[in-house]
Amino acid sequence: MKKLSTSGKSLAQLKKELWIWFSKYIRLRDKGFCIVCGRRASGSGYHASHFIPKSICGLVLYFSEENNHGTCYNCNINLGGNLYLYGKKLGGKKAKELYKIKLETKGVVWGAKDYLEMIEKYKKKAETLQSHIE
Repeated sequence: MKKLSTSGKSLAQLKKELWIWFSKYIRLRDKGFCIVCGRRASGSGYHASHFIPKSICGLVLYFSEENNHGTCYNCNINLGGNLYLYGKKLGGKKAKELYKIKLETKGVVWGAKDYLEMIEKYKKKAETLQSHIE
């Protein structure tokens, strides 16, 4: 049985909720433009994408503003993140820095308190950006 946090949610549920708010913030921050190709995208055609893929990046980079940017569906899904061009847009120095962080934070585990704090942080950041748009 999965251990539930004081919020009554499992860590997996908290991670999913955090991703909802975090990705919304990233997409609002980047204003509908794909970092890779520069095209405008919206709705389900606009994603928050990881430079270092989420399957290998660990929690710290999974929710890192520097490792996540708005991308169009084509670059993120059809072109598998288009990582070569993504890395060029970030610059070699930033790409190397992110890979260094990946190695330094390998195995970091978060508890419910960490997720809940991050959810609150990105919920506020997303709502603030949204209110500036409306």
